[in-house]
Amino acid sequence: MQKNVLNVSENFRKMAVKSVLSIILFLFTYLILVIMGIGVIFLCGFVAYYIVTFSASFITGMIALGCIGMGFLIFFFLIKFIFSSSKKVDRSHLVEINEQQQPELFKMLGVIVSEVKTTFPKKVYLSSDVNASVFYDSNFWSMFFPVRKNLQIGLGLMNTVSVIELKAILAHEFGHFSQRSMKVGSYVYNVNKVIYNMLYDNEDYGSLLNGWSNISNYFALFAKGAIMVIQGIQYVLTKVYTVLNLNYMALSREMEFHADAVAASVAGSHPLANSLLRLGLADQSLNIVFNYYDSKITESQKPVDVYPQQYFVLNQMASLEELPIQDGLPVLSIDNYKKFNKTKLVLEDQWSSHPSTEQRVAKLMELNQPIRNANNGIAIDLLTGKEAIQELITNQLLVNVKYGAEPPAMVGIAEFINEYVKIEQENSYPAIFKRYFDERDPYNNFTEEDFEARISDQDLTFEELINQASTADINSLNTATNDKNILEKIYNGALEIDTFDYDGVKYSTTDAYPLITFLEAEIVRYNDILDKRDVNLFRFFLNKAIEQNNLEDFKTHSLSYQLSAKHLQTKRDVYSNLADAIYFFQTTTPFDQIIENMVQVKKMEKPFCEQIKLLLDDPFYQEHIDEEMRTIFEEYISKDLRYYGHEEYLNEEIEILYTVMNSSYSRASMGKEAFYGVHWLLNIVLTYFILYYDIAF
Repeated sequence: MQKNVLNVSENFRKMAVKSVLSIILFLFTYLILVIMGIGVIFLCGFVAYYIVTFSASFITGMIALGCIGMGFLIFFFLIKFIFSSSKKVDRSHLVEINEQQQPELFKMLGVIVSEVKTTFPKKVYLSSDVNASVFYDSNFWSMFFPVRKNLQIGLGLMNTVSVIELKAILAHEFGHFSQRSMKVGSYVYNVNKVIYNMLYDNEDYGSLLNGWSNISNYFALFAKGAIMVIQGIQYVLTKVYTVLNLNYMALSREMEFHADAVAASVAGSHPLANSLLRLGLADQSLNIVFNYYDSKITESQKPVDVYPQQYFVLNQMASLEELPIQDGLPVLSIDNYKKFNKTKLVLEDQWSSHPSTEQRVAKLMELNQPIRNANNGIAIDLLTGKEAIQELITNQLLVNVKYGAEPPAMVGIAEFINEYVKIEQENSYPAIFKRYFDERDPYNNFTEEDFEARISDQDLTFEELINQASTADINSLNTATNDKNILEKIYNGALEIDTFDYDGVKYSTTDAYPLITFLEAEIVRYNDILDKRDVNLFRFFLNKAIEQNNLEDFKTHSLSYQLSAKHLQTKRDVYSNLADAIYFFQTTTPFDQIIENMVQVKKMEKPFCEQIKLLLDDPFYQEHIDEEMRTIFEEYISKDLRYYGHEEYLNEEIEILYTVMNSSYSRASMGKEAFYGVHWLLNIVLTYFILYYDIAF
């Protein structure tokens, strides 16, 4: 490993100094508060003594006791964290391994430790997730003495990276082992525990205050005084917390860059960069498997092993996105990554402990370290008895799940693949359309005059209409829309950031408005391109229908789709209007404005209720509504819910409204209706295309 890689940057040193100074700021502030707290006790004692000596009576005695009690309550608030119990760290989801059990993995760990010149982990654990991390028991003594760190490796990660990529990831974690600045994290952790205790963990203290104030009305008065002082203390601590953690988050980001540099020196720049770009897809694929089995609990289906299924889903997703496969794993470029995230923005999030993936990949490419000792097998194959370990961790994940029938049916990889592919086919449009209609409805703004029996002037081929460029235009439109929405939040101050990157160029927040204007123009441009393509696709299939003497059939189906699309849009508009009307439920609103807003809510709710009544009678929805949801829908339309009364929101009624709205707009209702409508039309028009070219799809 190159020695200069371990040399920290000037920015790293600066952030480390600022973090240390922030800790000193807290200690100084806390010391001042404690001294003032002691002073308050003496002051309250002096006032109490003066009151009693001035006029000794029951009333003055109670006032004196209240005054002294207030002083002690304020001081106790400052030291109550000492008496709080520490929460035991739950490691039941982890499986500890050793060298005898896993010689190949520990051999790799030994090589990395030697190259990084750090200490071996105290313990090594396997977990279920797509992650690897360093952790240690942070306590009072860890601030002063070296603490050996533990290593956690997720099977979901090992299952979706190559051996050389895992080596790079673990070298990154061992890079943290070598960072003396991790001790700063121990200080920050303990300081945050103190601040959290005083800001939020006040249930027992609140009970103490209530108990004391209930003894006498005299004491209640001084309890209110103590609360006012405590609120002032909390205000000061909130400001210190912000300074401390913003500086530490900045240091944490520098620590990540430094650990990446260590990883690049051990394994090369590309292995870590490739794994970083793939991790989002790996995590998504594991979550898809988990969500699949969540839906199968009532059917009492349980996976034998989720990890072969995760691997299958990962590569299935890569196939749909036409990603290249190398050594059994999809390879994502930075452009692929941005497409999945639907953004060209990289925000300088001051509260993030990690830099963005784009920033980390850019830094790794700048280092340009060559790949060293490449081994491109799947990392999980390093494990001895991997199937047994995978099944063990799968069972650990599901140990608390209550199935409809016991024992549950065990689902293996072959059964999962068959069912997954079946569901995917049922919920996908014909592959020939290259997912163009996944986020875009077919053109339906035609009139009957558009179906005149003549060949239109459309001369584009299908390949010119549906190709990679057509789906790229949709992705560009989505990206521009998402970025505009984020930039509007930056411009309005809803997102507090200083700088951001857009398409690789750094901007300040003052540049947000010109970019918003630019993106608005881009959105108009892409919408115009896509609208023209939609019209041309309609004309293309119209021509094919005419050439096959199927004009009347095509016209009938198209007009039928147009009618159903308009009905569906009406439902969407009704939902959207009501959602806009109730948005103020989530904001602080004056009482008189709430009353005025409720008039609009009831106006928008009336057509929504009518839609729910129609939904309950519509045969299409019957298979998508269970008895519990039907009961909620019927309860909703049978009652005149008010949502607000006596100057307070009626939360139970609001919860019913949200439940009905979310359920009525879910994939199982409007989403499915839209899908089946488009799927039906596409299969009809595809028939003319197949007949024309005499091709079977």
